Amino acid sequence: MEVFEKIEQKLQQFSKKYYTNELIKGALLFTSLGLIYLFITLFIEHFLWLNTSARTLLFWVFITVETLLLIRFILFPIFKLIGLKKGISSEEASKIIGAHFPEVSDKLINILQLKNHSEQSDLLLASISQKSEELQPIPFSKAINFKSNIRYAKYALIPLFIWGLSLLTGINSKLNQSFERVMNPSKAYTPPAPFYFIPTDSDFTVIKGKSITIYFETKGESTPQETKIHFNDQQYYMQNNGNGLFSYTFNDVQNSISFFLKANKVTSKSYSIQLINTPSIQNIALELNYPGYLKKRNEIIKNLGNINVPQGTFITWKIKTSETDSVAFTSNNKRTSFKKDTKNEFSLKRRILNSMNYQLSTSNENLKDYEQLQFSIQVIKDEVPNINVQSNIDSITRGNAQFYGQVSDDHGISKLELVYSKENNNQTTDYQVININKEAIQTFFHEFPNNLKLQEKTNYELYFQVFDNDRVNGAKKAVSQKFYYRQKSAAELKEELLQEQKDHINKLENSLEKQQNSKKDLEKIQLELQNKKNISWSDQKNIKDLIKRQEQYKQMMERQTDKIQENFEEKEENTPTLNDKKENLKKRIEELKKIDKQQKLLDELKELADKLKKEDLIKKTKELAEQNKQKERSLERILEMTKRYYVEQKMNQITEKLNELSKKQEELSKKEDTSEEQKEANKEFDDLKKDIDELEKDNEKLKEPMDIPSMEEMEKQAEQEMKKSLENMEQKKSSQAKKNQKKAAKKMKEMSKSMQNSMQSMSAEMEEENMESLRQVLKNLVTFSFNQEDLMNDFSNTNAAHPNFGTNIKKQYQLKTYFEHIDDSLFALSMRVPSISTKIQEELANAHYNIDESLDNLADNKITIGVSNQQYVMTSANTLADMLSNTLDAMQNPQQGMGQGKGKGGKGDSFSLPDIIQKQNDIMQKMKDGMKQGEDGKPKEGEGKKGQKGQKGQKEGKQGEGQQGENGEQMDGELYKIFKEQSQLRQQLQDAIKNGKDGNGAAKKALQQMEELENKILENGFNQENLKRMQALKYELLKLEKASFEQGKKQERKSNTNLKEFKNTNKKELKFKELFYNQTEILNRQSLPLQQNYKQKVKQYFTTTKKEGTTKN
Repeated sequence: MEVFEKIEQKLQQFSKKYYTNELIKGALLFTSLGLIYLFITLFIEHFLWLNTSARTLLFWVFITVETLLLIRFILFPIFKLIGLKKGISSEEASKIIGAHFPEVSDKLINILQLKNHSEQSDLLLASISQKSEELQPIPFSKAINFKSNIRYAKYALIPLFIWGLSLLTGINSKLNQSFERVMNPSKAYTPPAPFYFIPTDSDFTVIKGKSITIYFETKGESTPQETKIHFNDQQYYMQNNGNGLFSYTFNDVQNSISFFLKANKVTSKSYSIQLINTPSIQNIALELNYPGYLKKRNEIIKNLGNINVPQGTFITWKIKTSETDSVAFTSNNKRTSFKKDTKNEFSLKRRILNSMNYQLSTSNENLKDYEQLQFSIQVIKDEVPNINVQSNIDSITRGNAQFYGQVSDDHGISKLELVYSKENNNQTTDYQVININKEAIQTFFHEFPNNLKLQEKTNYELYFQVFDNDRVNGAKKAVSQKFYYRQKSAAELKEELLQEQKDHINKLENSLEKQQNSKKDLEKIQLELQNKKNISWSDQKNIKDLIKRQEQYKQMMERQTDKIQENFEEKEENTPTLNDKKENLKKRIEELKKIDKQQKLLDELKELADKLKKEDLIKKTKELAEQNKQKERSLERILEMTKRYYVEQKMNQITEKLNELSKKQEELSKKEDTSEEQKEANKEFDDLKKDIDELEKDNEKLKEPMDIPSMEEMEKQAEQEMKKSLENMEQKKSSQAKKNQKKAAKKMKEMSKSMQNSMQSMSAEMEEENMESLRQVLKNLVTFSFNQEDLMNDFSNTNAAHPNFGTNIKKQYQLKTYFEHIDDSLFALSMRVPSISTKIQEELANAHYNIDESLDNLADNKITIGVSNQQYVMTSANTLADMLSNTLDAMQNPQQGMGQGKGKGGKGDSFSLPDIIQKQNDIMQKMKDGMKQGEDGKPKEGEGKKGQKGQKGQKEGKQGEGQQGENGEQMDGELYKIFKEQSQLRQQLQDAIKNGKDGNGAAKKALQQMEELENKILENGFNQENLKRMQALKYELLKLEKASFEQGKKQERKSNTNLKEFKNTNKKELKFKELFYNQTEILNRQSLPLQQNYKQKVKQYFTTTKKEGTTKN
């Protein structure tokens, strides 16, 4: 039984350990659950902020729960442990042990059951003892493991986590407050506001009139969604900027403001916004005193700091302020204080020379440089004047160079000069002042050298320079491009004109050669038309191409003959013979132009080609071929005559050069040490030899060369003497050298005399030979005419069946051949006789055409038409005979033809001085009428000029539009007519002076006044100044007439030959001046009282117009 007792002890020990384990577990659970419930209670109180009753209930609930937890998890295990309360039974303990030790479970229960059996036997006891022995070694207490309670410790982590989280979030203090309120449930507590307002900036001061934005941040448990600000008995919503930040802006604060904030029944304390008075500018006035030379009225500009002023303007700032102690002017980091005139008025004066940005700043005791106003001054500097000059100097080789220019400046021109000097020698620079109006935009016309005395054979460099009227920086100038002019000698001019004539001859000759191709094309087309039944599109195209080429050749020929004619116009011969030949050549060219009917025929061919009329086309191509033939002959004739004329001029020129060189050689023989001059003379003689060689070559090119004597022997002798003289000079044999020079001079005189005699004898012999040839041609022509008349009568009296009909056709063919011989002879003769009119070619063409037509018609038995053609042939033959007879009479009686007019330009009837005075009166009256018309056409107030709007009426003036349109164009046209008439009148006066050989001072003065008047008409148009100039000119002409009358030199209308070598190139001058009129309007150049910006626009307009005009031309 002792063993069983030990088992019982072991069971008791197991029970104690079991309840100890339960106590440990209960302590862990009590602590965990108690703390969790504590936090639950605190959170309920914290969030619900319960009143005393609720807190009392919450308190007692908390106490009850905690007590229950204490009883359940602490007291119960203790009571069972100490035996105050029954614990588990032995059977329950054996089951727990058996659960841990499976081998014990049934045995331990059997032992306990046997022990509790009512009948105790030895066998039973022995069984108990035996089984107890078996259970003795097993430690029952090990069935309880204290470590199994560790799993309940995790519940204690929950309140630890909550406590830690409260520490991190800062809610720990609030939980403490909740704990205090829970522990004192009967005590009343006031709940705190959920948030409060904190200003982010405690400075609530604002500058008067400015805006201020206040910012408030909310701190607390909650953040309101809306906050209102209360001031001036009004409430307004503040701007929610997020994260509890609210703002509100007070605009244009003029007074102090008290305010407070309110949100969710939470009200802030009162705050106040305080004002700061500001120094400010109330008014700005700028007094502008412009430089005197601008002639601009001073101005006062108010409340405008950004301005544009001319350079040198004095500006006075006058400023009115408020609450201001000082005003500062700052520019380029330099500060200047204004002068304080009164309490609130300040002033400052400065002279403005350069553009600037400046600042005006105001200050007082509270604010320094508070109001900072930025302004700028743009200085309009007096610009450099502009000058643009156009000239025909590159297109002329002699005579006056003409210049058209435009000068402009923003404030006016002070002076315009022509500067000229010898090229590469600027030490002797000369100046010529050109008179112009002192306005902002001016045009001028000038000729160089005009009346200036220049050194012959010298190159000059010239340009124009214009000065403005800048008195701030001093007058500035602008210079035009440089021009180059050579003052040629009379010999150079002769040589130049002669070379030009030769060039024109070569070009005309080349053009005639090119036209041979056109002749072949025409023959090919004629053949194709005759061999085809119908005209194809290809034939039509070939005809049109031919017509186009014909027109091109025609234009080319006209240009060449015009050039030759201009060359003739420009050069005057100093011998009557050459001058007569030149005049005859000019007449022949004019006649060729007048009788040219080719254009009309070409137009008819175009029309027929479009209509595809074969027969008419064949007929018209025959006419064109005949016209081409005769025109080609006329041009060949003019070419040949021009060549002969050129050879004669060249001979005359060589003769003159030989005479001049002979005189020069003679003068050298009278001087000492002339080696350099002798070298120059030798060079001139070498050039003369070349001229003679060229003369011989040009003469050989003539169809009938002239008999020019050989100069070879005399050339050699003269050359030898000149070389010997130079050698003797080098050997210091001056006496022998002089002898050689005299011999050389003598030989050159002989050469000149020989050539002169040859020219005179050739002229006489040629004249006689030409008259004899002309008599023979005239005789043959009369014979032809009679024979043609007889044959015509025969055809008129017969028909196609007559036996002599075929014979008569053969006779017509014979007459055709006979007439062709006459034509050839007349053509050869006409090349030598310039006086034969070109009109003969027209009659020759008619005769040839009608002969061919008569043969065709007679062959087709169209006798009536054929006879009609023969009648036309007779008419042309008789007309030719009459023309040639008159030419022969003129050749036999040369004096009879000298009184006949010589053509245009003063070669025919000249003008007397009274005529010129009368014409000047007429021009002056036209000037008066033009001025009156210009006054009537001025725009009235409210009307625009040149299409602009009126300054007051603001309507476009109809009359102003007309200035640019009908009236303006009409006035420009009238003015140009006056200019041309004045220019022609000057030429007539010049011719009258030359013809009368009147070179006195009064005549030259009148001529000079006319030239000046022309230029002033160009520059100024219709104005009083030009009218006065015309009156002064009329007075000079009257004085000239009176002087001529007193000297018995009254001008009579007669035809004289102008013997001066070179004419004034008035035709080219007029062309250049007409170009000036086409490019530039004649403006009223009165200075317009325009504001600066309008002046700039006007200037820009003229500059653009000038460029456009230059581009177009």
